Amino acid sequence: MSREAPGRAELLVDIQRVVRQVMARGVLFHQAVAAQVGLGATDLQCLAVLQESGAVTAGELATRTGLTTGGVTRVVDRLLKAGFVRREPDPHDRRRVHVAAVPERLGEIGARYESVATGWAELLAGYDDEQLRLFLELFTRMRRLSDEQIAAVRAERDDQASSSDSAKRNRSPR
Repeated sequence: MSREAPGRAELLVDIQRVVRQVMARGVLFHQAVAAQVGLGATDLQCLAVLQESGAVTAGELATRTGLTTGGVTRVVDRLLKAGFVRREPDPHDRRRVHVAAVPERLGEIGARYESVATGWAELLAGYDDEQLRLFLELFTRMRRLSDEQIAAVRAERDDQASSSDSAKRNRSPR
């Protein structure tokens, strides 16, 4: 007896389940790579932000990652010590300092992703250009949705922190 093809609702549930699994495995892979090069997963993600954005101030890095400025300072200190970033003076404001990734060290990390890149290339080789454009559109839209969700969670966290701070101030004796 053959099983009936799943309906749309079941397909959507299956897609969400598999996407969650892929995302979780991606996090685990990044953690494994980070450990292999002597970094924490947050350090590696900050490096990814620097690779994507170029040199930024520590404050900008905090904003982009959602870390506190104190947390970013600790990450930058670890990355400096390990030789993955350097501090550069701001060419327009000598009081400011930018944090920049060291390209040669990024190459060391990138080499650890070659097997994934090769696997993706082999996996995608079986799809035609129209299907690949569809995948690109889907993943681009998923990235935008993820950015929106991250912003919403951070805004909620900030609102809760503000409410909590306000409540503490209102309770304190004067």
